[in-house]
Amino acid sequence: NIYLPYKIINNLIFIIMKNILTLCLGIVISVSSYATHLMGGQLTTTYISSDTSGSLYSLELDLYRDTLGIDVSISQNIEIWSLDVMGNYNLISTSTLSLGTSGTVSTMTSVYGVEIYHFTDSITFPGNGNYIVKWNNCCRNEAIINMTQPGSESMTLLAYVNVNNLSPNSSPTFLAPPVIYLPTNNVWQYNPLPYDLDGDSLVWGLTVPLSSSSNPPIPDSVSGYQFLSDTVLYSNLTAPFSVNSITGEITWDPKMAGNFVASLTIQEYRNGVLIGAMNRDMQFVVVSDTNNSTPQISNMQSLPTNNLGYPYIKIAPGQNYQVHLLASDADINDIVSMGSFGESFGLTSAASTFSYISTGNGNEIEGTFSWTPDISQVRVNPYIVVFRTSDNFFYYDETVQIEVTYNTTDFEDFGVLKTHDIYPNPANTNFTLPLSLTKKKVIEISIYNILGVKVSSEKLNLSSGNHMIVKKFNLQSGQYFVNITDKNGLTIATKKLLVVK
Repeated sequence: NIYLPYKIINNLIFIIMKNILTLCLGIVISVSSYATHLMGGQLTTTYISSDTSGSLYSLELDLYRDTLGIDVSISQNIEIWSLDVMGNYNLISTSTLSLGTSGTVSTMTSVYGVEIYHFTDSITFPGNGNYIVKWNNCCRNEAIINMTQPGSESMTLLAYVNVNNLSPNSSPTFLAPPVIYLPTNNVWQYNPLPYDLDGDSLVWGLTVPLSSSSNPPIPDSVSGYQFLSDTVLYSNLTAPFSVNSITGEITWDPKMAGNFVASLTIQEYRNGVLIGAMNRDMQFVVVSDTNNSTPQISNMQSLPTNNLGYPYIKIAPGQNYQVHLLASDADINDIVSMGSFGESFGLTSAASTFSYISTGNGNEIEGTFSWTPDISQVRVNPYIVVFRTSDNFFYYDETVQIEVTYNTTDFEDFGVLKTHDIYPNPANTNFTLPLSLTKKKVIEISIYNILGVKVSSEKLNLSSGNHMIVKKFNLQSGQYFVNITDKNGLTIATKKLLVVK
């Protein structure tokens, strides 16, 4: 059986996204004489192949450093530890990654520069068993508030690898890039989008960050750590710091400015059996900025939801589904952008697409997600897609689950109904929706405004054949969305409607 020792479940760490304080907004950065100002990173292993010499894996190490600190060395040491039959881990090899031959460095800029070091290499595990791949360096940012002595704490990245050539397993990774800043006294959402290449189930939780190792290879916990969910010190009661164990989305309404660290545990299950675990440290920079609003998506409520209230879309293979999202910022001079992340964008066939354009209404933009999955993408676990709005300083994430399924109870033979574009569009008092049915069907036509509020709804019991549905309305000028759903509430199609009086 594939298994994970209990000690590793509680102690493995996988750190990413350490952030420092911004001088521009008045938060003081404390610089240690030996600090590298590491902002985080991640260490992942991906299965390639197996032969008589063992199992070959690719190794990727990403490190984030703010440009105010000491340079990161272009050579990084990696340790490989193996679990023996007595339950002890033994160091079996070390490897040096050189940026010059196996990596790249890039820079992203907000208020200050952030360097991203990307190292790549390959490693061979000599046989089946449990291994730990480890990277360690010093030091954390001294300005971190929810630790006692952060400037003397190291940062360790660990990847637990269960090597089994009959059932290969790769580390989970993160599809969404890090976010640096968030405002005080505002409910904020962020999703790092954990993802597993093997399609294993991932479950998230919160734990204490880890530092250097007094008993290698498992690091010790940092000293004096305080959880950000503490409503006396760090969180407003409206939204204490939490992570959604289903979607991975983080929600927080911080009550004070400063640098803060949270550590997420990620457990990996296959067929109900725990086969891997890791932690990810994330440093949040909270700023007190009442002059800058966070950009928001205004019509998320128009998306269908599941019984838990999460945005949840079901698509049949071969069906094209589009999501149209409107985003804007209350600061009229800010330029709003929108990005989208998720497994569906990296598929080798029938991948999803995303783009956005200006609507011409102030700084409002419209993002369009489009996907026509094929039969190879049918599965029980939903695909998770994150839509991220930005004004180039603050970010806000919305998470949607998308299930590709043949579930006939929900779909009632999806090929039964075909819709065409509505016309006229723009419209004044009515529009026409052409559709065709191969057998009788009950549908509902609903109109939503840009805030996601349903302003009109009508159920129709239609016979087989071609239909021209004329929908009358009395609506103010503006943009709307027309949803066509079946009797189970499953969205068949969504159309844009512009009303001009």
